[in-house]
Amino acid sequence: MGRKNIFSSNQNRYFSGGGRGKKALVLLLLVLVLGTALGAVIFKFFGERNFTSKTPIVVTETPAETPEEPVVKPEDLVEDSNHIFAAAPYAYSTKTVREWITGQVPYTGEKLAFLTFDDGPSVANTGKLLDVLKAHNARATFFIIGTSIEKNANAGDTLNRILAEGSSLGLHSYSHVYDKLYPQKTGDPLVIQEEIQKTQDLIRSTTGKANFTSHVFRYPGGHMSWKGTAEVDALLAEDGIEHIDWNAMNGDSEPTVRRPKDAAATAAFVLDSLKYTKVKDVIVVLMHDAENKGLTLEALPAVIETLRNEGYTFGILK
Repeated sequence: MGRKNIFSSNQNRYFSGGGRGKKALVLLLLVLVLGTALGAVIFKFFGERNFTSKTPIVVTETPAETPEEPVVKPEDLVEDSNHIFAAAPYAYSTKTVREWITGQVPYTGEKLAFLTFDDGPSVANTGKLLDVLKAHNARATFFIIGTSIEKNANAGDTLNRILAEGSSLGLHSYSHVYDKLYPQKTGDPLVIQEEIQKTQDLIRSTTGKANFTSHVFRYPGGHMSWKGTAEVDALLAEDGIEHIDWNAMNGDSEPTVRRPKDAAATAAFVLDSLKYTKVKDVIVVLMHDAENKGLTLEALPAVIETLRNEGYTFGILK
């Protein structure tokens, strides 16, 4: 028996029926070709028009947001300072002014005066002195004692008014007790530093200005009056605090026999005191606003106008 062809039956079935299988295959291929061609035509006339954008796509980057600068108002306190922004043009570095009035650095500018008041704020005089300064368009630096703040129920309002009206605040210790600050007439660095910080904190809490810092200190009795101040100066400088005395005065703390007796004499005393200083074009005038300094208040208009007539303009210490 011969070997059977296992493919013969399938092949015969596939090609059975004459040319019908071939015709079906050709018809299928024809449909595929026509369908492809028709699809291309449809896409050409409709697809590009409806689905292809002729407008170029522009990719833009969103710029990073720039943080806005804080708005500064003229009446705002300069951060970490003793004065407002409006006072900045006439606020001078305490160290620089000290170097001028002591002759360490030559002063070559226009005549410049710094009115200073020690020992306040007082109930009787500080507010009235501010009235005079405002009326005469003048400014001053007020050296504050901590205990004077505590004794004055209106201290917060007064200190805020000093700042708001363009004057500045300096530090004048907490106690103003010589024996405590200068045992055996020698400055105690830690006591003085502690009293300065205590007064600084009192000003902040009383005014509600946490960003207040005064970098200006006047030794009670004056720097020139005590021993051992070099060590104190160095310690205070580390805290960013500079001291300053004066080279002119109105005489309101002089011994009774030398103290002027009226407003005119007080104004004249200021000019007369300049004969004791070599530096006359820049002056720091010592005055007081304690409770018993009524004559200082009375004489202030004459002091201001006398200095103006001599060609001085007024600055504050920072």
